[in-house]
Amino acid sequence: MLEWFFVYVVIIIGACLQNVVGFGLGMLCAPVLMHIFPDLIPVPMIFNALVLTGVISFKHRQAMDFKHSVVSMLGGTFGILIASSIMVFVSGNTYKVLFGLSIIIATLLSKVGFVPKINYRTNVIAGMVSGFMGTLTSAGGAPMGLLYQSERQDKIKANLNAFFLYINVMAIVALWFGGLVGKRELELFMYCVPALIVGWSLSGLVNKYVNPKVIQQLVLFVAFAAGLLLVIPFGST
Repeated sequence: MLEWFFVYVVIIIGACLQNVVGFGLGMLCAPVLMHIFPDLIPVPMIFNALVLTGVISFKHRQAMDFKHSVVSMLGGTFGILIASSIMVFVSGNTYKVLFGLSIIIATLLSKVGFVPKINYRTNVIAGMVSGFMGTLTSAGGAPMGLLYQSERQDKIKANLNAFFLYINVMAIVALWFGGLVGKRELELFMYCVPALIVGWSLSGLVNKYVNPKVIQQLVLFVAFAAGLLLVIPFGST
């Protein structure tokens, strides 16, 4: 019971931040929950992300750039296939290390200062890396976020969430074929839904009182630390 209390706190915070600063559900929740309740990673959290990305992409659908979105989805498909193939064969400890490395890379990408040009090639590359990381960890937003960082806010929300809606659906399908999606994963996802609703509902209130830039840096720091502890466990020799 105490375990689920902490799970709910983390998901409420992540869902709230997802609507306030644009990320948090994956980048914050995934590495923290990997320490608290590993069974939630990646499938139940991908279902959680599917719900939120569906809502956000529908809300901002008018600003979508279909030409580039389709190309990034193609790249994302390759990333999903690679990640799901790896997950079928790797051991639990190896998966934790890969997970931790992916989170560390994601946080570092979020801190990169350059702004890549948006074209078909960069959309394929960013889509493939995001698809790989999203399937492996349920936190694959950094590469696509880096690509679209200088766009209008409505365009960012529309294109990124449409991409992740597709990626989340395809990741679930690929992981299901790999035998990694079953009744327990669906049940765990359903247990998380109330926390998603509470977090999303609180975002409007919280948005008035927080500094998004400060919160973004805090989320990245926590995610980096949690990822690092998976790669180099505390107390290991």
